[in-house]
Order: sequence, then C-alpha cells, then structure tokens
Amino acid sequence: MTKVICREKRPQILTLRSRAFPKPEPDSGRGGEVTRIEADLDEIATEVTGYSESEVGVSLTDAAIIVSGGRGVSNNPLLSPPAEITDEREQEIWRAQQGFTLIGELAKVLDAAVGASRAAVDAGYIPYEYQVGQTGKVVSPDLYIACGISGAIQHLAGMRTAKTIVAINRDPEAPIFKLARFGVAGDLYNIVPPLTQALKERLGK
Repeated sequence: MTKVICREKRPQILTLRSRAFPKPEPDSGRGGEVTRIEADLDEIATEVTGYSESEVGVSLTDAAIIVSGGRGVSNNPLLSPPAEITDEREQEIWRAQQGFTLIGELAKVLDAAVGASRAAVDAGYIPYEYQVGQTGKVVSPDLYIACGISGAIQHLAGMRTAKTIVAINRDPEAPIFKLARFGVAGDLYNIVPPLTQALKERLGK
C-alpha cells in the first residue's frame, strides 16, 4: 500500500488490491470525466538510494495461479538431510526447504507464484514475503493449490476468494477441504512430483 500526504485537502481515497474483485462486463451506459491535474514536481521530495532485485518471481497479488505450502512440507520421512546437519530443528527446516523446491517446480510449470502459510513462515521454512493470509498477502487467483496446509482461519481469510481451490493434505479432516473445490487426501510428496511431471508432458514443458 502507498502512504499519501495531503497537506491542504482531505480527499476520499479508495485503494483496491489487484484481482480483489471479478472483472465486470463493460457497461456502455456509464460515463466518466477524467480530470487532469498538473503537479508541481518541485514539491515532490524523492531520493532513490538504490535498487534490489526480488527473488520472489511472479507477484503473489497479481498471480493468476498460486501454489502454496504449509507446515506439511517438512513431513517427508524418506528424505535424509546431509550428515553435517545434526540439529533436529535444522533438519526439519532442511526437509521443508526441499518441499518448497518441489512446490516451486510445480509453480514454474504453471507459470504460477509460490505462496506459504503463516505456520510455514513462522517455522522459518520460507521468508515472510511469501506469506498468504490475514497477516500476509490477501490474494484472489483463478487457481490456488494448497499443499500441506491445514487451513487455519487466518490463512483462509487471505485466499478464500480464489475462483478454484485445490487442497492436498494427509489429514482428510483438515479444514482446508471444506473450502476446496477439489481435495486430495494424501501425502504431497507422493502427489506433487507426478502431478508436475504430468503437467510438463501435457503442456509441453
């Protein structure tokens, strides 16, 4: 969001997140007037101190498709961390990061953005900028694929307006299934890799 300082007036300002509402049909009966205002650029105090390149990829708020991961990405008992990682907590994070690598591969095939639940972010699996939910990004994509996300209220509040929700979770009673249009009760590690491969073949990637 942008902060706007109005020194002399108190106008009513409305901001909308991208994709927050469905695109309406054109209404030829409506009209509008565009008022051009010449700004005094001397009053604008802006200093560019540098640039940084984002590694997030497709913007979460603009993405038509989002593939997100939760705490469940760390639950792969068949994945053994390197011998030099002996701390249990670090092993958990390492497993989760491998899980997000799988999620990233699926997202790449679909030209999608990668997202995450607050639980995954709080656990240190992935940076905050990927967080979807009430305390993160509020999104409204055409397709939202939730992998290993149980469906906490704060997460659902940030993605419930997605047009189609697909949930993959080992727990068939997970709350996410109540919101999902399509649900797969199973281990994401058994589902995501073959799904990614099938989509690669189907889409010719």
